[in-house]
Amino acid sequence: MMDLKKFEIVKCGPYRFIGKAIYVRNDWGNSHSATGEIIQGVWKTKDWIFETLDAMPEYMSDMPYGGGIYMWDRYDEKNELIGYIIGKFMKPDTLVPASMDYFDIAEGYVAKGWGGYVEKEVKEILSQSDTYADASWIWGAEIFTDFASLGNGVDVDGCSGYFIACTLKE
Repeated sequence: MMDLKKFEIVKCGPYRFIGKAIYVRNDWGNSHSATGEIIQGVWKTKDWIFETLDAMPEYMSDMPYGGGIYMWDRYDEKNELIGYIIGKFMKPDTLVPASMDYFDIAEGYVAKGWGGYVEKEVKEILSQSDTYADASWIWGAEIFTDFASLGNGVDVDGCSGYFIACTLKE
C-alpha cells in the first residue's frame, strides 16, 4: 500500500453524476489503445463540462470532491464495452443540461482511497474488512483533484484517488 495516503469509508449520497459519457472497447493492454485516445479526446472537453455544471451552484452536491472526476459507470458484456463519464457529483434532482449524460447513485457507502491510482489498495482493504464488501460493480471513480489537503496534514495537491461503492456485509 505504498501509494495509499489516506483511506476512509463514509456514507453519502444520493447523487446524480452528470457529465459526458462514452462507451469504448476494453483494450487497456495495448499501450497505444484506441480506448485511451477516445477517452483523452473526451477529457479535453472537461473545461466545458465543469464550467457548465459550475454555473448551476444551487445543484452542487455535498461531495467535496465535486470537480475533476473521471468515472466509469457500466459494462456492456454483449458488446464488450466499458462506459466512462467525465463529470461531477450533483444533487439528485439536478436537471441534466442539453448534450450531457448522467446516472443516478443511490445513498450508500463509499470506500475512498487517496494517493495515486490506488484501486488495488482500496479493493484489498475491502477484501479484508469484516464490515464492508466491495460493490464496484455498482460504480467506481478515479478522482483527480488540485485541492491542497485532505486534512490531518495529508498533502494531495494534484493527487488522484479512487472511490468504490461498498455495502455492509450480512
